[in-house]
Amino acid sequence: MAQGDAHGAGRAAGGGLLRRAAGCRRTPHRPAISSAARHQRAAAELAVRERAKAFAALPSLEPVLLRFSDFCFGRRQPDLFDQSEDPDVVHCRMDAIAYYGAPRGVTPTLRDIGRAHLGDWGGPTGGDPDTGGVGGLRYALEYQRDKGRQADGLRLSEPELNDPSFTVEWDDPWDPAWRVQDPTPCPSPAPDGRCGLEPGGTTLAEARARYGTVSSVTFRSREYWTLSRQEWRRSHT
Repeated sequence: MAQGDAHGAGRAAGGGLLRRAAGCRRTPHRPAISSAARHQRAAAELAVRERAKAFAALPSLEPVLLRFSDFCFGRRQPDLFDQSEDPDVVHCRMDAIAYYGAPRGVTPTLRDIGRAHLGDWGGPTGGDPDTGGVGGLRYALEYQRDKGRQADGLRLSEPELNDPSFTVEWDDPWDPAWRVQDPTPCPSPAPDGRCGLEPGGTTLAEARARYGTVSSVTFRSREYWTLSRQEWRRSHT
């Protein structure tokens, strides 16, 4: 993946996001062009790209694709559990998934991830190396060792690595039906944001044909910018 080209594309797309957000008909997105908003957005994107580069630096992973989506939208609607009015009139949120080829297979990749200390696999959905857990590194390695089966032959639960800010998944060599899903198509048109694959024209099918196994890192959706009603009113006075 050409990082320089990707960064340039991100900057260009980001400018489009802010310009399009300013023109939204129903939502007062114009303050999203402020320097503070641009700074927060750039910081959120840089954090994702740096983490994606850390995985790409592992000897067992080859970068394939990075899917970015970045949208601004208006107030949240009340729901069953929260009937209060949303104090913010603008929300900007970023999502990203990085895809990699794993030519050395799953077990060496998991060991490389563990040695590099790329995540915190503890907590209720993970399990540290001492306690295990379906979202922890220990369980993932045990699943590989046991070829996805219990001693009585029953299937084990599918493993993944759950960090508070991202989740790592991979093609299961013991269950061909369990594979990393293809990137979701971007909505079209997308008047309030940007969405795209870097680089374009590459598919997971091509990555599997080349590397054999595909892995993904899904970053938790991050709300990097909000604007309160009071702030919006001040910006229009």
